[in-house]
Amino acid sequence: MFKDIANLISTCETCLTYKHPNHSPYGLMGKPKLCSRPFQTISLDLMGPLPMTRRRNQYILVINCNFTKFTMIFPLKRATSANISNVLENSVFLVNGIPQTIIMDNAVQFQSREFHSFLNSYNVPFIFHTALYCPQVNPTEKFNSTIITALASLVGDDHRSWDNHLTKIQYAMNSATNVATGFTSNFLVFGRETIPCGSFYTPTQNLEELIFMPRDIYASNAGLLSSIFHKVQTKLHIAHAKNSARYDLRRAFKEFNVGDTAWRKNHVLSNAGAYFNAKLAPKFIKCKVIAKLSPLVYVLEDPNGVRGKWHIKDVKS
Repeated sequence: MFKDIANLISTCETCLTYKHPNHSPYGLMGKPKLCSRPFQTISLDLMGPLPMTRRRNQYILVINCNFTKFTMIFPLKRATSANISNVLENSVFLVNGIPQTIIMDNAVQFQSREFHSFLNSYNVPFIFHTALYCPQVNPTEKFNSTIITALASLVGDDHRSWDNHLTKIQYAMNSATNVATGFTSNFLVFGRETIPCGSFYTPTQNLEELIFMPRDIYASNAGLLSSIFHKVQTKLHIAHAKNSARYDLRRAFKEFNVGDTAWRKNHVLSNAGAYFNAKLAPKFIKCKVIAKLSPLVYVLEDPNGVRGKWHIKDVKS
């Protein structure tokens, strides 16, 4: 009798549609991003719209190197695919080289044919878009909160001046020692620490008294970068293992196969004019698993034939 009731409840479509799951969220932490040198893997994200500045900027493009944690912050007047492509080409690709992997969310600017055509023109091998409603998978997201906090601290009451502070924030972030790597981003990218103030140099009266670092010493320091990169790679794996152990404590392992039935979260907004309230709407939508992109990401198709890439944290069985 008990088993019959349990089976009836577990297969009741009304219950599956409107009730939240009573188990731990699915999905253990995924594998670490594989990279062994600067700008091999980068991630992008857009912030905004913010108050229009006097230079007519409204958006911020954040680009992060996943290996060194080097962060670049660019103000944009308009968040278009053309503007993003221009920044990537002139400030990243033609300065630091072509990355092997680019990670970004599902913003229309990143999904456009124009943007993908630009990336393909440089033969970028791997282009990844995060799953729907899963911003935490984008490594750049963790730096966005730091940028916003710093901006809020600097602009005061003049919210139209935020673009005056971006380069200062960028320099401060890249000059700080990263907890995961144990080095500053500037050192890992440039092979040396940048000088924050001219008072660092010895006072001199004429150019003949200037002291330069011998070239052989600089060359020996640069030669150590290979071993330093290996050390950073090891530290990143250790940091990922620690984060995984903490993250997986409250997560359950689950995998779906192609053809399985799965229920994904229903993301809707209330509309007072249409007498529609999101709290009364179905919480989950019945879908079919069309493709398994990874143990954590699946392509699901709803009854209307609409397909989307979903993270397993938003799916139940």
